[in-house]
Amino acid sequence: MDPKVIQFTADGTSNWAGMRDYILISPNQLHRIVLTYKGEPPHGDSYHRGLIDGRIFPGYIWGCMFAFSACSRYVIFSWMTKLYARQTVVVDLKEKRYTCLREYIYDFTVAWPVITAKGQGVDGKQFVLEGSEIWLAY
Repeated sequence: MDPKVIQFTADGTSNWAGMRDYILISPNQLHRIVLTYKGEPPHGDSYHRGLIDGRIFPGYIWGCMFAFSACSRYVIFSWMTKLYARQTVVVDLKEKRYTCLREYIYDFTVAWPVITAKGQGVDGKQFVLEGSEIWLAY
């Protein structure tokens, strides 16, 4: 089966991508994230290997919600370094680096530098990236 292609818009809303291979395209069409389906735990989302602009992204990317910043520099998604932990990761596509939020959120919108949680119990909770985060290269 060919990968499903999702073109993201510049409004910072999230899109779901899971249970198969995907190609995610940034709002400005300059960045591509290739998700290769690897499996799924019982009663859970799928997990994938990720290739970001031709570079392998470490760990596994969960097949669930993804969002790009309006400028297309940042992408946010669920990630794990090893099976089956979950973290919310923010990837800087320009500098090829990433950082994790202090706590996990499943769904969100982004209006850089603010990431706003969506969903029951967390709706409206905000995470602001102020420049003091620890970033790791990939």
